[in-house]
Amino acid sequence: MRCRSCGVEPESKYYFVDDSLCRDCFAKLGDAEQREVLANAERLAREESGPRTVLGKPLRCPVCGHDQFWKRWTLMNTPGLTFFGVEWANKQAENFVCAACGHVLWFLRE
Repeated sequence: MRCRSCGVEPESKYYFVDDSLCRDCFAKLGDAEQREVLANAERLAREESGPRTVLGKPLRCPVCGHDQFWKRWTLMNTPGLTFFGVEWANKQAENFVCAACGHVLWFLRE
């Protein structure tokens, strides 16, 4: 994966804000441009919502009972790795976001 802005190829796909913009280039954008990039990335993720399973069981939202979710990944930042500038090395949590009410379910897989 290569950044569309600077051309750098980071060591991890988790160093990207969306499918083609690295976090360093994202940080250089103005507030309005950052909001636009994040909104577009979330819109694309929502378009891929559907039924999900965890440990072979269908997932249902504990708040509204809906069975359609979109997926995202979140870095579980730690102070040590952040201090050394290698946030990408942190563990990632898989998130399923309910397409109806927006409730987020977090799963940390080893």
